[in-house]
Amino acid sequence: MITERLKTETRPHHDNMERVGFSDKIMNGSLNLDEYKILIRNNYIMNSIIEKAVSALPEFVNLEGLNFEGRKKNHLLERDLEVLGINKAELDALDYSMNFDNLNQALGAFYVMEGSTLGGSVISRHLAKNPNLSAVPEYNFYGCYGDMVGPNWKMFQGVLMSQANSTENEDQMVQAACDTFDYFRGIFEDSLSKS
Repeated sequence: MITERLKTETRPHHDNMERVGFSDKIMNGSLNLDEYKILIRNNYIMNSIIEKAVSALPEFVNLEGLNFEGRKKNHLLERDLEVLGINKAELDALDYSMNFDNLNQALGAFYVMEGSTLGGSVISRHLAKNPNLSAVPEYNFYGCYGDMVGPNWKMFQGVLMSQANSTENEDQMVQAACDTFDYFRGIFEDSLSKS
């Protein structure tokens, strides 16, 4: 089943991404404001890359059951950037991009973005309790689905399963998800080397 393959086969890539993405600091409450700004900055870049790339594929945008418009998160990240005083135009000028040759690759990459919403609901609770972030008045991106995180995830899994009708399709989804995790890890590593 594609959902199990994605979870299992992307695990090492996911773990490598989390190592550079402040996961430990988020969970133990030691994340500071500058690190939170890096986190939001990078999530904005990553979501921009994916939303732009998948928008170029009508078969993705119009995919039955996906509700792509309802899954876009950049408007939430834009609010977080504004709250934190981060210049959006500078981020938009950065030279990061991805392209997908087909629907399977787009779904694999989008799996990474949708999967982040599962962790986002946990992360939002940890951020809200972190005294280092008491100056942050609101968290728009993390926890964005609220009580719909479970139902939205199940709907997305249904879309994945409906498209994973061959080993080739599954392989393309898994490879794209792994590549996406690795690309995003590189973005985090770049930003950390410059901060």
